[in-house]
Amino acid sequence: MKRSKNQAVYKYLPDIWVSEREDSSGRAVSARIRNWNYVKMSDIYESFIQNEIKRQIKLFGDRNGDISSFDISSESNSFLVVETACNDGIPDIIGEISPLVFYCSSCGDAFELKNPNAVDKYTWRCKNPDCGKSTVKQLQMIYTCECGYAQPIKIPYITGVKNFKYRPNDTQYKMFYRSGNTEKPVEFVQMCPNCNSRLVPDNANSGRNYKPFTLRVINLVDHKNGQFYEKGVEAQKTIVARWFGKISAEDYENILNNIELAFSDVFRNDSRREDAEQKVRSLIQIGLISESNFNTAVNKMLETSQNNRSIEKYVNLCDELFSKKKSEGTMVYNDWLNNFSFKLMQYYTLRYAKRVITLEDSINRQLEMEFIDFADEIYTLNDKLGITNMQVSCDIQIINCTYGYSRKVADPKNATNKNGRLKLNAYDKSKDGTANLVYGTKLNTEGILFEISQKKIIMWLYENKIIREEQLPDLEDDLSVKRWFAEYIHSDVISMFGDIDDQEEITKHVFALLHSMSHAFIKAAGELSGLSGNSLTEIIIAETASIFIYAQTSQGIPLGALSGMAESNYAFFLKKVYDESRNCIFDPICSERDNTACSACLIIPEISCNHFNAELGRKYLYSIDTEHTPTIGFWEV
Repeated sequence: MKRSKNQAVYKYLPDIWVSEREDSSGRAVSARIRNWNYVKMSDIYESFIQNEIKRQIKLFGDRNGDISSFDISSESNSFLVVETACNDGIPDIIGEISPLVFYCSSCGDAFELKNPNAVDKYTWRCKNPDCGKSTVKQLQMIYTCECGYAQPIKIPYITGVKNFKYRPNDTQYKMFYRSGNTEKPVEFVQMCPNCNSRLVPDNANSGRNYKPFTLRVINLVDHKNGQFYEKGVEAQKTIVARWFGKISAEDYENILNNIELAFSDVFRNDSRREDAEQKVRSLIQIGLISESNFNTAVNKMLETSQNNRSIEKYVNLCDELFSKKKSEGTMVYNDWLNNFSFKLMQYYTLRYAKRVITLEDSINRQLEMEFIDFADEIYTLNDKLGITNMQVSCDIQIINCTYGYSRKVADPKNATNKNGRLKLNAYDKSKDGTANLVYGTKLNTEGILFEISQKKIIMWLYENKIIREEQLPDLEDDLSVKRWFAEYIHSDVISMFGDIDDQEEITKHVFALLHSMSHAFIKAAGELSGLSGNSLTEIIIAETASIFIYAQTSQGIPLGALSGMAESNYAFFLKKVYDESRNCIFDPICSERDNTACSACLIIPEISCNHFNAELGRKYLYSIDTEHTPTIGFWEV
């Protein structure tokens, strides 16, 4: 059966069990995915993706997770991003029927085959001569353990016993056999051979058995930006300087157009001075400059030779801005730079997309269609929701890539197995054995970028006593507000698999706010655009207080579902978000829960959420009285 590439990266990965219904018979059959027929993904900046994968794996390890399957040392090239080969006549994804235990739903006779190739059309007819009905079914159950172990169910071994019965209506976890004149049960229970935990079987295709760890990364389709980012720390410092307005758009473009020159020794201080001194000495020898004017001439030449293609001054500006963070040590500072610049590069790719529908475009369109009477209607609603800018970013390329998986739970802090550790399992090595495979796909899409007021977020934190007065920046100075976010929002602790630790209170509240807003946007946009619930997803950039929701299936892109909604129906969208996310059909039960979130209000399908629906709550948006909650909602500040 054909599946989209995006589905494959989430649902059809190695070591996962999947269930499909045969077209001819309508019979459900489960299989274990073994491997992909893959090729290396091209036109991506691997270090850009690798660094974020390593950061996420490190976070998993920091939470007492087992990451022994991975090499995340900074100098290693330990991941290879691949995609399906899509060769005609060759399957892209290879699986085999599993488990190999079958039973007759009429008489209960159970049997086990030796290998998947033994399954044929005769398998589905009962071999019991007293039955003979075509009512044989596959027993679709497996054992899985948090330590990574997985095994399809097998018929229990009891000396001298060959015939077993399975009656799912009697009990799900037992088979029966005859012993004399009595029937005895035998439980489907085994001990994990790795950690000795007690295991009972579960449905083979249950989401509990396989938690894929997937990144959604905005690809740097502008090759100049990609080449620049891969220059390392100095490039990262320049990107940060750009965010703080220390480099003009023109100067930044000059650097991108002359990358190799900007990083060459020609523009280094020592090299420039040596070069200038040699030139001045040549001029002295031919009598054009006197010896007494040597230093003046050198300095003048250095001054006139300064070129805005040099990155050195921007590197120094970044160091000056964050001298306090730099004093914490080179490794800490560089890790922060790596993460911060990674997020900024994605933000810039969205903000300055090749094709954009601006807020002004949307307002003008709605005025023309007489959907609104005045532009202030939208500006007022934006202000109420804390949105400083909205735009549709078109022709965005997203890299969806899955680098590992866990079983049973996603957060190591929720591990319950005997050794107390949840394992993050790596995929097979590349053909040369040097790197773990990362299964990915590219998606060309469009989405809506919401930029949330950093100033309002800080005021909200202060009103709810999350920060003290002495922690407030100068709220009238945009640079001061941006700098506050860079210093206090530690997005390197935001993982894809669990809640943020309570000691990171500021980051926890800011991310929870943005995440809750994002899900409110997705719910409303899905209804208005006509896209299904799992067709939209999110990328949250906490450093810039930005939310990007986009279509993750091909159906919404050619139709312009999101862009059409944002351009023609944005005012109604804002009203819907504000009014309908306030209440939940399960209130007061939902509002009395500490997280004030459920599937009826903010929780969305896991395939649409990058963070396993962690850190959500209507309490961040509205004033809802619970035991542990901000007293004032962000949309009521």
